[in-house]
Amino acid sequence: MTIVDTGKTAFFRHRFAILFVLLLCVMLIPPYFQDAVWIGKFWRGLFTCVLLWALYTVAGSRRVLILALLVLIPTIGSTWLADAEHERYLAYLDNITNIIYFSLICAFMGQYILTTRKVTLEVIFAAMCLYMMVAVLWAAIYTNLELYYGNAFTFNGEFAEEAGITKDDLYGHLIYFSFVTISTLGYGDTLPIHRVAQNWSGVEAMIGQFYIAIIIARLVSVYTVEKEEEYLEKNG
Repeated sequence: MTIVDTGKTAFFRHRFAILFVLLLCVMLIPPYFQDAVWIGKFWRGLFTCVLLWALYTVAGSRRVLILALLVLIPTIGSTWLADAEHERYLAYLDNITNIIYFSLICAFMGQYILTTRKVTLEVIFAAMCLYMMVAVLWAAIYTNLELYYGNAFTFNGEFAEEAGITKDDLYGHLIYFSFVTISTLGYGDTLPIHRVAQNWSGVEAMIGQFYIAIIIARLVSVYTVEKEEEYLEKNG
């Protein structure tokens, strides 16, 4: 095996861990430089890395890989072309393609986690990535709701425009709200006030609870069975 092959194998073996780090970077780095003129392009570049690496995580399934690749092309295109300040329909398209793409990736990850027969560190990273990507997906839904209905959310008691939140900054703010909602923290600084936005928020909160009840419980049960089988082999 060549060095290149060894590197590819190592990357694939730790693909979910790398995706987890990229998702953290998307969340944590941009706020530190929110006033910099280059932050918009930097964020798009970082988000593109997440999109591409998410595709790499499904590389083990040829059928899913081809389908994800077909969705990825317009997703990356809309990410770089979308300008909510001037062409609102491109912003809608950007969020819609993100919703479709992340839904596909989440479906694959869910299948991967629920069908695994051994709990490894990489499976745990996959579970964490799935949780984060559901929140990112929901942030795209919230952004489209705000763009479509207008003033579907309040930010510290003010509408987006009054709070100084531009349409380009909207997605970043709603990613924060999405993570607060899926974890059921409910700080109260960002609130859905439109009925549709409230219902979508309720659904995300339920998914957050179901995630613990189903996904985490599944991993715990698999781990328990695995340890019992190891014990029986040693003491059979």
